[in-house]
Amino acid sequence: MQRPLTASLLCCSVVFFVFPLSAEIYRSPSIKIPGKNGSGILFGDENGNFSMQLNTRWQLRYSSKFPDIPRAPDEYTEAEQDKFHVNRARLKAKGHAGLPWITYSWEYELADDFMLDYQFRLEKYDAVKFKVGQWKLEYSRERSISSGGQQMLDRSIINRVFTIDRHKAASFYGQLNEGTFSDINYWVGIGSGQGRGGDLSGSGRPLYFARLQWNPTGEGVDFVGSDLSYHDELALSVAYAWADHESRFSRFSSSGGGQLKRWVNNDQQINNISQFNVDSALKYKGFSWQGEYHEKEVSAPAQATLDLDGFYVQGGYFLHHTVAWWPENIEVAMRYAAYESQVDFSTRKNRERALAANWFLNGHNNKLTVDITKYDLSSSDYPDYDDTRVRLQWDVTF
Repeated sequence: MQRPLTASLLCCSVVFFVFPLSAEIYRSPSIKIPGKNGSGILFGDENGNFSMQLNTRWQLRYSSKFPDIPRAPDEYTEAEQDKFHVNRARLKAKGHAGLPWITYSWEYELADDFMLDYQFRLEKYDAVKFKVGQWKLEYSRERSISSGGQQMLDRSIINRVFTIDRHKAASFYGQLNEGTFSDINYWVGIGSGQGRGGDLSGSGRPLYFARLQWNPTGEGVDFVGSDLSYHDELALSVAYAWADHESRFSRFSSSGGGQLKRWVNNDQQINNISQFNVDSALKYKGFSWQGEYHEKEVSAPAQATLDLDGFYVQGGYFLHHTVAWWPENIEVAMRYAAYESQVDFSTRKNRERALAANWFLNGHNNKLTVDITKYDLSSSDYPDYDDTRVRLQWDVTF
């Protein structure tokens, strides 16, 4: 259930982050509306001692039938009803303090009243950078792409099962051999393993994670969907990621730690989780592609192991590049996703087939997306289930 946002909480959250730097703000001769990239408010000077850009982002969504992805029989058979709601409402800030390479950012969820991300970064050298805070750890491409920069209306059916999501963490990262055949991005770090808003540490091993991304064309694909900038040269990235930890939880999301559908979790039980991911992405002449393959194992004493594997493939294209009458700012995209879960030789398979269209009014800062998605569930334990829903969303950043 969503908690109402109070004016006092919003004021306190802004003051908490802004007050230590307020003196510099007031001394700055530069306040720009809109700010960098044509949105928000920019305080300070990007080449000076301080800068901060404030933005808000909203997602207004209509969903036919079930508002959430159905994964179990009861979620297919529950009463269906249309829903219109504010799916996301975010207040964001980013900038630098003291020196241009000392950067920070934070993001607050206004609709549910909690802090999503906060990061403090040292980024003087391209080859080695460092950050601490709470954020979506760089594991899978789909999850690392902001919800405001997605190609489809929402992430795939496999995301909730395999993402490691947000944790309090520390990480080294960087880029080597930029612009060459051996262009490499890397991320390696340690997280709490307790999820968003959790304690700094808990019982069992902390969360160790690493991602290695190869950009063989010398230009990698950023964590953003759609080829809006029209790449004349091929941009290509291939990555491998790994994560391992012990935790009371078997999955994570923006809400924090939780449990997978087929996992029986007892009070204070410590779960051992090991997983890996392989993903790829490319952009070329208005076409974009991304895909991932995941495997994950969850185990605990005196309990059968839960094995999961899944994948998605996704592509989109701006048809006006080959069809003269097609509007140039409308993209068509498709996705197929599936995952299997196995416990004691009992296997269940969830699938998703989605078709979407994006109308970019101002890039990802202002877009309308409509999609139609078919979900189905098959198992030897019960009859097959399937259903289809339609959604419409307006995503806008100020």
